[in-house]
Amino acid sequence: MILDRRRSISDQIYDELRRMVVQLELKPGQPLSEKLIADRFKVSRTPVREAMLRLADHGLVTVAPQFGTFIAAIDPDEVRQAQFMRTNLEVAIALRLCERGNVDLSPARSLVAQQQSILSTSDFAAFTVLDDQMHAWLFETAGMGKLWSAIHVKKAHLDRIRFLHVPEPGKIAEVAAQHVGILDAIAAGDRARTEARVREHTSGSVVYLDKLLAERPELFDMPRLSRSRSGAGQADAEAAT
Repeated sequence: MILDRRRSISDQIYDELRRMVVQLELKPGQPLSEKLIADRFKVSRTPVREAMLRLADHGLVTVAPQFGTFIAAIDPDEVRQAQFMRTNLEVAIALRLCERGNVDLSPARSLVAQQQSILSTSDFAAFTVLDDQMHAWLFETAGMGKLWSAIHVKKAHLDRIRFLHVPEPGKIAEVAAQHVGILDAIAAGDRARTEARVREHTSGSVVYLDKLLAERPELFDMPRLSRSRSGAGQADAEAAT
């Protein structure tokens, strides 16, 4: 990653580390080294420290005094709370657009078309970016862009579930079709259908969460991971980013 010197260095490092956590390039329990991150980005430790403090504030890393900093396990409560927040705000946003009428939905439909084109490439990372862009567009168009920023901060753990869910067979096609359904309902000014489509769309990750809890408990078991690393001490924390 090449840093853009016109933007805050700590913001860019935070964004990249958040992406790596969400996409499981950095896995729960993995040590995170301030020094190695600074070396990787060719920057001083100050912006790295600022980025890691933000990650800790957002629950994506866990600091174990005297042992180091580790990627946090996925927190089911955080997933459920983010889903609740997202669902209820997105319903309100979609209904606001529904009531406004004559909204030019072509930018959102263009994003959906790009999502559908990914069916042939299975570029899951690109799909989740386009997914977020479409929802962000709805908030911006409704005059509530700052609310999407608040959701983005809150939904990091939810995004980890979403990223694991997207590769499931048929999931990309299903999500893209749900997006079409939401936009069609807004265009028709149908409040009941709009709300139903948004609630259906935002519920899938929490349902998938229950499956992951049963099938991949290692993603959620930070206490065990922390204990297993505690004997290794700080040297382990310097081993990888």
